[in-house]
Formats: sequence, structure tokens, C-alpha cells
Amino acid sequence: MKYLLIVLAVLFSVSVGFTQGANPPGSAKQERSTAQTKGEYVCPMHPDVKSNEPGKCSKCGMNLVFREVKAETTGQAGKKDAGSANGILSQARALLDGAKKMLAADGKYNCCMKEPCDECALGHQSCRCAENLKAGKGVCSQCYGGWQRGDGILEGVDAKKVKGDFHPHGHDD
Repeated sequence: MKYLLIVLAVLFSVSVGFTQGANPPGSAKQERSTAQTKGEYVCPMHPDVKSNEPGKCSKCGMNLVFREVKAETTGQAGKKDAGSANGILSQARALLDGAKKMLAADGKYNCCMKEPCDECALGHQSCRCAENLKAGKGVCSQCYGGWQRGDGILEGVDAKKVKGDFHPHGHDD
């Protein structure tokens, strides 16, 4: 009898433990219950597919994931939240600009433009356009276009003589 009471007590304790741990703070079920007031469900691959409740993406079938909606308070009219396309692009721009500064500090990014090009950073994580221009070689298509608009920064360079080097950026340099 004593053995039976101990077994029942252990089973009861274990079942209570599982029940209490079923919906811990931050669990999917708890998030779903607050999702309607604090956020939305979006497809990771198709951010335009949104829902107020969990489900599947109508385009690819992936599970929608919860995203908390936080409005930016920048004071500028028309600004969207950080999860919007504008917010994501702003974050991407900041990351790319930071990476270009790091590459420049490492001596790997020497652009010839007022606003350093993105093409070289994204293509092969370096920019030698300024060196190439000084040596009479071509520059990337983005720098070439910038020189044609008057955005070049090297002294003594005639924009009409700048050559474009329109090649794919799959090389190792």
C-alpha cells in the first residue's frame, strides 16, 4: 500500500510538472494568444503574406511566423515600422555601409566615388576602382555611371575618359 501511494504521488507530481510547463512564458501557444494585439504572422519568404493567426503561406506553404509590430517614432510622416520594406532596406543600407567602412579600414575598399559604390562590396567584398582609374583601367559599372553624373572624387580625372569595366564579379581579387 505504501508503495502504491509513493507511485501515485510521483505520477501526480510529474503530471503537474508537465501541465505547468506546457505553456511557459514565450511559448508558441502563449505568443499566439497575444499575437492579435502585439503583432502578426508573416511568411519568412514572402513578407507580403500576413495573417492575424498562425497558418501557412498561400504562396509557398511555409509556416507563418510571429512578428512583433513595433512602430518607429522618428517624427517623420509616412515612416513605416521596422518590419516594413522601408525599414528592412534602411537596416540593409546601414549594414552595407558599415561593411564598406570595415573593408576600407582593412585596406580592401578604395572607391573613386563621393558615395562609395555598392557593386564592388556586394560582388567581391573589395573595391579597387580608385587604383584602377589612376592606372588608366576601367571601373565598375556603378562607378562609371557616377563619373558620368559628376560624382567622382579623384583630382585631375576627366569623366569623359573614364572607362567602364563591365565584368561579372565572380573573380578572386
